[in-house]
Amino acid sequence: MPDREEINASWRLILGELEGDLARLKSGEVLEHGGRIASADWSPPTIVGPLPDEYAHTVRELIEQQRIALEELEEARRRTGEHLAAVKAAEPARGHISAYLDVEG
Repeated sequence: MPDREEINASWRLILGELEGDLARLKSGEVLEHGGRIASADWSPPTIVGPLPDEYAHTVRELIEQQRIALEELEEARRRTGEHLAAVKAAEPARGHISAYLDVEG
């Protein structure tokens, strides 16, 4: 069985990676070239032991920040869908006829 220091080191590493991923998400650098999520190849870590009590607050805060980020991503997805629908509605039905989009009314 791992000792306390091994368990703490394992959890520090795991939480550090998750916090780093969240920071990249918030900064907008999550997407790699081609629009693929940078951490798409992520696999769950092998946890050496139970979560030490001293990390419980960090985990709760991390979960809350992930929830907020998810809400923000969902809102951005919704707005993007609306923008795409507006662009498609403005596309000419036939040929390459000029079209004007009334952005004020």
